[in-house]
Amino acid sequence: MRLVAEWLQANRAGYWYQQRLRLGPQPTASGAVPLSDAEQRLVHGAFARWADAIVELPDRTELIEAKIVAAPGAVGQLDLYAELLPATPSLSHRRGLPVTKVLLYAVEDAMVVDLARRHGIVTVQYRPPWVDEYLGRLSHRKQTAPRAQFAGGAAT
Repeated sequence: MRLVAEWLQANRAGYWYQQRLRLGPQPTASGAVPLSDAEQRLVHGAFARWADAIVELPDRTELIEAKIVAAPGAVGQLDLYAELLPATPSLSHRRGLPVTKVLLYAVEDAMVVDLARRHGIVTVQYRPPWVDEYLGRLSHRKQTAPRAQFAGGAAT
């Protein structure tokens, strides 16, 4: 979330944007039982998917998914989120405007970037200095994980 927040501030500060926006319609019933307005919001909040960010540009809506390392799952997420966007009540005023899907990443995976582009997704690399430190800490944690011990004291 830090990656997308910083990118938005640096590149979209002049536009309205929202992070972690729940997408899709609110359910009106659970099985055959109608839900109250409060229950609808609760169920939607618990089960709806969310975009990392939405930016309202004058001529289109940007739908942004951010990953530190470009990941193939982001392509499917963006495709699904684009389908949910028109049914999102809080974005009803944006219906009819084109949607630009954006994969924001710090570390490139060329195959993922190519796949994203074939899906019509705009790819943006943004690598602030803190990413290298973050990746170093992450790598160190993975290398120094404690080893499991069995009852006899032998490590696995």
